[in-house]
Amino acid sequence: ARARDRQPARATSPNMRVASVVPAPARIGAHRRASKRASATSKRMVTTFAVNTSAPASERASGSNALLSAIDDLRERIDGLLPTEAKTAAVRASYTASIGLRFAFFLSQGVLTSRSNDERNVDVGAIASAVARVVLNTNESSSSATAPIVRKTMDGGDMSEEQAQEVSEFLEQHMGAIIDVFKRELEFVENGVYKFPYDMDPSTAPAAQWNPLAVASLTRAHQRDQKVVTERRKEKKGQELRETYMADPKRYPDYYLQNFHYQTDGWLSAKSAQLYDFQVETLFLGSADAMRRRALPYIADFMRNRDASTTKHLDVASGTGRFLSFVRDNHPELQSTALELSPHYLEATRKNNARFNGKGGSLRLVEANAEDMPLADEEFDMVTNVYLFHELPRAVRKTVAKEMARVLKPGGKLFFVDSVQIGDGKENGMEGAFELALDRFPAFNHEPYYKDYAVTNLIELFEEAGLKHEATATAWVSKTMVFSKPFDGQQLEAAATTLTVEAPVADVVVPMADVIVPEAVVETPAAIVEEPTIAETAEVEEADDEPPVEGTRKF
Repeated sequence: ARARDRQPARATSPNMRVASVVPAPARIGAHRRASKRASATSKRMVTTFAVNTSAPASERASGSNALLSAIDDLRERIDGLLPTEAKTAAVRASYTASIGLRFAFFLSQGVLTSRSNDERNVDVGAIASAVARVVLNTNESSSSATAPIVRKTMDGGDMSEEQAQEVSEFLEQHMGAIIDVFKRELEFVENGVYKFPYDMDPSTAPAAQWNPLAVASLTRAHQRDQKVVTERRKEKKGQELRETYMADPKRYPDYYLQNFHYQTDGWLSAKSAQLYDFQVETLFLGSADAMRRRALPYIADFMRNRDASTTKHLDVASGTGRFLSFVRDNHPELQSTALELSPHYLEATRKNNARFNGKGGSLRLVEANAEDMPLADEEFDMVTNVYLFHELPRAVRKTVAKEMARVLKPGGKLFFVDSVQIGDGKENGMEGAFELALDRFPAFNHEPYYKDYAVTNLIELFEEAGLKHEATATAWVSKTMVFSKPFDGQQLEAAATTLTVEAPVADVVVPMADVIVPEAVVETPAAIVEEPTIAETAEVEEADDEPPVEGTRKF
């Protein structure tokens, strides 16, 4: 694909200034998305922006953020007046109602997509019966209760009665696992381990999730796109993107130019970024966010008694920034950096995190590839990474793991979330169901590196990079792992001691800091890197001889 080099966008706001424009070597890609307008062979430019910090954060906060703050204050006052039993009951009722609606909505979207775009002719009554059995936790077998959920393959072929029943039992077992994910999350919320998810509260959720017109518009866009996705899947055009782009190891390498999930434009358009979260939640019946949030208890444990305003956090391959938003909702004073290859997805990250402007923390947006991050050695106290490694070839996984270890401070931690792997279903009795899903998923969703990921020893991978494994937990088809970077001279151990005691996260009072937010979007293959605030440059680094934290609790 031919495209011309583009010049960095100029800052037009009086509160924005261009600090520097410095040529930098092109980065070898590791993950996620990029602009159609960018040349696959153009040189990367690093453009630095900084907000004028002379104005206090409160003056720069939008009216909507001020309203959200007022709602939060009111909620805290009311919460303080209620007895514990009443608060627990209210939380349980709110969560159950919200997650029930979410599950039903995305289940209906999945059924609608299936009935509209393939020939399986899903039996809605059978699904309703299966959901009822799962929710009520009855011991009645699906084989003795109703007709199978599906009787045909995706291409319209007839299944035998035995095959149809096997598939139905498989689907019902997975729905039960999803309900278990929701139940576990409710326990975390009730125990104060992390906050009630902001997007499940109508008073704080984005309009796109609750406004009927917005939801209807997004639903129509999703269904229209799924017709195209279905045709692409039937034709097995998982590399359609290469008809538009030429691979370039210095920008978008061969392995990156894939229509992962058979999605339109791969990672390379604003439309893809707009539909991505909706598509993923439909695939996982509304449980994708809850599975990502399984990392939050470990992050809360790490942040206990830490000053968030001096804690530097890197989110690698941020995608649309949705998981990052849940981290920042619980720790709004964090000094966060979002690293993402696609400018379209990076822009979505900015929008999804705008609600935290003026809350004391900062967000730096970096458009770059995780194989060669333009970040300093030992810069970050913690690194998060969600759903990246199963879309990387084996050699690239090793490189990215080493980069994560390089930018992490001694004593810092990596919180890693990705797909379960072969053997992970043993602890919950779903080993057979997992292995069947892991075998079928890559072909159905065009995941060319997934089968190799599924047998990769992640503990060995990260320990070879210099990190120590501390904990692992599964939540349906997702797995959360925690790794720490040893201090100098500290020996790696196979695993740290784990505890089973859970406690609410202690409140930490921290000073407010100015927020760094880009006010212009660069449409070139460039990294958007904000200049640090005065508070950041004056930050006191942790002492090298700080004693290591002994172990990570098991959640």
